[in-house]
Amino acid sequence: MSDNTVVKAAKNVVESGEGIARNIWLAGLGLYSRSLDEAQQLNEKTNQAFEELVERGKQVETEAKECIGKNAEKATDEVEAGMNDLFYRLSGVDRDKLERMDEKIDKLTAAVEKLAAAE
Repeated sequence: MSDNTVVKAAKNVVESGEGIARNIWLAGLGLYSRSLDEAQQLNEKTNQAFEELVERGKQVETEAKECIGKNAEKATDEVEAGMNDLFYRLSGVDRDKLERMDEKIDKLTAAVEKLAAAE
């Protein structure tokens, strides 16, 4: 082999190596750019999903509050009915009658005070 052939072969290897190194460098840059784009898209999707979940959570919260309110009213009514029943069994006096008597006593007291003030 002549010296010329060896030099040409060496130049070809060097040029080929430089081309490969450049392509590797460019591929790395391309990968970096693609990764940034995908990260931005993923961030946008994540933000959108979060906002959708927040809106859905607001709806569920409203529905839950309504349900709890209804159940609380029902529970209060049931407790009150139980207390009235217990009061009646212990005292023999109906709570509704007792409340009506209180109203009558208040009216009578007002009438007596009015008569006393007129004298």
